[in-house]
Parts: sequence; C-alpha cells; structure tokens
Amino acid sequence: MWKSGAGKTVFSKFLIWKIPAPKKCIFYKMSDLSTFSKADIQMYRRKLWIIFQDYNLLHSLSVKENIVYPLHIYWLWDDTIEMKYQKIRDELWLDKLEPSDVVRLSGWEKQLVCIARAVIHDPELIIADEPTWNLDWENTQRVADVLIDLNKRWKTVLLITHDIHLLNYISKQLEITLFKI
Repeated sequence: MWKSGAGKTVFSKFLIWKIPAPKKCIFYKMSDLSTFSKADIQMYRRKLWIIFQDYNLLHSLSVKENIVYPLHIYWLWDDTIEMKYQKIRDELWLDKLEPSDVVRLSGWEKQLVCIARAVIHDPELIIADEPTWNLDWENTQRVADVLIDLNKRWKTVLLITHDIHLLNYISKQLEITLFKI
C-alpha cells in the first residue's frame, strides 16, 4: 500500500518479470529471479496471474474467450477448458455476462472477467494491481469479497492498492500483512 505514483505497479511488473529485477531483489521459493533462464521465467509466470487495474481484456474476444485465453496458451484439451470454464462461471456468477461483448461491460463486470481469467488456471499467486480503482464502494466490496474467498481457499493474493477503506474492509475478515512501498 502507498499513494498513487509511488511505484506499486512497477513492483508488480518486477514480480511478473515484465521488468527484470536487479539481483537479489525478488525471490521465488528461495531462488533469486534474476538468475532464472528464459525457460525458468516462463515456468514461473505460469504459476501466477495478475489482475490489472486497466483490465487488459481483448476486445475482439467474447467474455468466455477472454476468460479461457490463458488455458489455450497452456495447450489444454477443449474438454478440460470447458470444464474449468463451467466451474469458474458458476463460482463467479458469469452466466449473465456470457453473451455480452466485453466493450459493453460495466467496470465491475470487466473486473469480474479479469478475476475469472486470473484464477481459471489455478495459479499459486494472484497479484491484484489496484483492482478497484474505478469502482464504486458497492462493487469494490464485491471485488474484495471475491479476493477474500480466494484467499480463504488457500490462494495467495497480493493486493496492491492505495485505498485504505478497501484494506480496512478486508482486514475485518482476514488477517493481512501490510507492506508500504
């Protein structure tokens, strides 16, 4: 947590290796990421996913296609993809969004699609970079509730935010560790 412009998003880019981190700066399972080969970085990236503050949805794809996109990258069978999609669709109430064009979705609905895309391949770490920055309080709480539920299901969620109200809401339901950048 810290104010806008303090480098929170840059930190997330280090974590996903979009920007290479300096030596001995970021570790994964006791290994310095700066020593990873390109193949190691690709395997590491498969273990995490980021929920971007600006959604990063592909406008040429449907809601479902946006959500299952990561599974196609991993060359999964169509029946496996469909099974995973049906599970996440039911868990995150996506049935009403399915026929929608992603361009026409509200901010809350776009963020829900982003969350579904992030969790569909069962990552070890979910990085949520300002996932509620443009949402009203009711929808901020809805996103927080989804993140809380993911954490309770033994998912590590790294929430990057400047919103103290969001942190207070989450801390009433979970024990959190706060780091200021």
